Amino acid sequence: MDNSDVYPLGTWDYIVFSVFLAVSAGTGLYHGFAKGGQQTTQSFLLADRSVFSLPVAMTLLASFISPITLLGIPAEIYTYGGLYLDFLFSQCLLYPSIVFIFVPVFYGLKITSAYEYLDQRFDVVIRIIGASIFIFQTSFYIAIVAYSPALAIEAVTNFDLWKTILITGLVCTLYTTLGGMKAVIWTDVIMFCVMFATTLMVIIMGTIKAGGFAYVWEFNHKEDRLDIFYFPKDLTARMSFPSLVIGGWLNSLPLWAVGQTAVQRILSARSMTDAKVSIWLNLPFSVLITFLAAFEGLVIYAFYYGGPIPSVPIVNSTVEPVTSFILEEGRSPPNLTSSDQILIYFISQQFGNIPGYQGLFIACIFAGTLSTVSSGINALTAVMLVDIIKPFRQWRQQKSTHNNTSTNNESKDTLLTKCLSLFFGVVAIGLAFLASKMGTLISMANSIFGALGGPLVAAFLLGMFWPRANARGTLVGVICGSVLGLWISIGAIVNKDNIEDSLGLYKLSFMWYATFTIMATIVVAIPCSEIYRIFHPEEQERTIDPLLLATFLRPKIVRKDHNGMNMTRFEQLDDESAVDKGGESHHLATDSSISNEAIELEGDEGMNLNQRKKGI
Repeated sequence: MDNSDVYPLGTWDYIVFSVFLAVSAGTGLYHGFAKGGQQTTQSFLLADRSVFSLPVAMTLLASFISPITLLGIPAEIYTYGGLYLDFLFSQCLLYPSIVFIFVPVFYGLKITSAYEYLDQRFDVVIRIIGASIFIFQTSFYIAIVAYSPALAIEAVTNFDLWKTILITGLVCTLYTTLGGMKAVIWTDVIMFCVMFATTLMVIIMGTIKAGGFAYVWEFNHKEDRLDIFYFPKDLTARMSFPSLVIGGWLNSLPLWAVGQTAVQRILSARSMTDAKVSIWLNLPFSVLITFLAAFEGLVIYAFYYGGPIPSVPIVNSTVEPVTSFILEEGRSPPNLTSSDQILIYFISQQFGNIPGYQGLFIACIFAGTLSTVSSGINALTAVMLVDIIKPFRQWRQQKSTHNNTSTNNESKDTLLTKCLSLFFGVVAIGLAFLASKMGTLISMANSIFGALGGPLVAAFLLGMFWPRANARGTLVGVICGSVLGLWISIGAIVNKDNIEDSLGLYKLSFMWYATFTIMATIVVAIPCSEIYRIFHPEEQERTIDPLLLATFLRPKIVRKDHNGMNMTRFEQLDDESAVDKGGESHHLATDSSISNEAIELEGDEGMNLNQRKKGI
C-alpha cells in the first residue's frame, strides 16, 4: 500500500500510545505485588469471587471488543454493505439464553472451569476433550487478535509488523502473568472506557467529514447498501438475514456461553444476581458498540464513494441562495492490501494532522487487543490447570498405590499458573505470525468458533436439556461434530480459489458452521445414548445431580408443614437456593419422567436430598 497520502505518527502520537501501554503494564504490576500479590489460584483465576456486576459487565464486553469488532466490522460494512447489521438481532437471542440457561447452572455449581461441568455431568474424557477444543480454538483466536493491531499500524507507519506483534504480546503477557484476574478485570475497565470514547469520537468527526448523518444514511440507502432483509434460497450465501440472526447467535455461544473466557468472569461475580446483571448490561452495550462500528463502515463508504458534499449556502443580494459543492482532495477509494486496514487508513488520512489523534486510536486498537488476549491467556491457564493437569495428577495418584501425597498444593499451583500464563503468551505471539494467511478477521473468527465450538456447545446443551444423554453417546456425537466441522472449514480454506467447482459442503457459509455442527452432534449423540442405555442396564439406574440440569427442567420441591400433612408450596431448585451449602450432591434418576417428579422435604429444613436419592 502507498503511504504517501497518510500522515506518519508524530511525537504526540507516540506519547499517547506509550502512556497507555505504561498504564496497562502498571496495573499488572500493582495487582502483582499489592497486598502480597496473587497468593492463591482462587485469587489469580477468579479474583476471589468478589467483583461487582458493573466491572464484570465491562470486562466481559471489553474482552470481546477485539480488533475483530473495531476493525473487522467497519471493513465488513465498507466492503459488503450494511447486511451485517442483522447481527444486532442475534444479540437479543444470545444474552437472554445465557442468563436463563447457563449462568444458573455454572454459578450454582461453584466451579472454576466451565469444563468441570462436563466431568460432573458425563465423565473426565469429555471434560478433557472439551478443554482441549477450547485450548486449540482460543490459542488461534487470540493469535488473530494479536495480529490485528500490527496490521493497523503497518497501514500508516513504516513500523515492522513483527515488532508490533512482539510489543503487544510482551506487554499483555507481563500484566496477565503478574496480576492475574484482578489485573485483567481492572485493566479491562480502563480499556473499555478508552475504546468507547475513541469510537464515539471517530463516529462524530468522521460523520462530519463525510457530509453529515443524513448524507451518510441517504447515500448508502441510494446505493442499496442498507437492504438488511436478504433471504437466499440456500445456505451458501456469504451472509443473509437468517444466517446472521440464527447462525450469528449460535456462533456466539461457544465464546459467550460456554467459553472459559466468559464463564471465568461470570464466576468472579460476588453473587448469582451480580452475574446475571452483568450479562444483561452487556445487551445494550454490545448492541451500541456493534452499531457504532458498523456505522463507521457506512461513513467511510459514503466518504470515498459519495462524490461531492454540500458546503455552506452562498447568499448575495441579486440571486437566490445556492448550495455549492466541494470535492475534497483525497476522496478516491484507497488501494489497500487488506480491507481490514480501511478504518485506520481513513483516520490517518483525514485526522492524522491532529496531534495525538492517531496515537489515541492506535491505543484504542491495542486496548481491544490487550483485553482480549489477556482474557484468553488467563482462561487458557485456568483450563490447563483445572481440566488437564489436576485430573492427570489424580489419575497418577490412583495408579500409584504407594503415593499418598495430596494432589493439591496451593503455593505450587499458584506459581504454575503464572508459568502457564507466560507460556501461553509466547504461544500467542508465535501463532500471530500465521494469522495473515487466514483471511479477513470476521470470517476467521466465525470459522474457528463455528467449526470447533459448535460440538462443544452441543455437549453442554445435551447435558442440561436431555437427562438421558450419557457419556458414551455424547462422546461419539462430539467427535463426529468436530471432525465434520474441521472437514468443512479446512476444505473451504483449501478450495477457496476454486470454490464453485468444489464439494457442496465447502460452499456452506461460515455463519452456519456452528448451527451445522451443533445439529450434527445432537443428532448423533441422542440415538447413540439410547443404544448404549439398551445394552447397559446400569446406565438406566444412574443418578445425576439436578443442579446439572437447566433450572426449568429440575424437579419440584414439595415442602410440608410441621405436622407433615399439608403441602405448603412448590419451588424450583434454582439460583442461590440450589447451591448445596453442605457440600453434598443432589441426585436424581435419569428417567425421562424426572421433570414431573416431586421431591418431599419434611420439617423446617427438610430431609437432605442426597439421603433420599435411592427412593426417587
